[in-house]
Amino acid sequence: MTFIVQASRGEDVTTTIRLSVVVAIAKGLALAEEGWQVFIIGPDGVRYYPSEFDKLLLSNPALQSRE
Repeated sequence: MTFIVQASRGEDVTTTIRLSVVVAIAKGLALAEEGWQVFIIGPDGVRYYPSEFDKLLLSNPALQSRE
């Protein structure tokens, strides 16, 4: 799966592509802590903002615990 991390701060814009949801979230959180406005576009095409990053984990079946 592909996750696109997009961030902006003033006139600066950055886009990175990550194949792992965990790595995408880590990158997004690091950028947010540095003052960037961040969102991640999931494989479903939906934008997820830092307050919604947990939804990315919940929607990833590979990360769900199995009973």
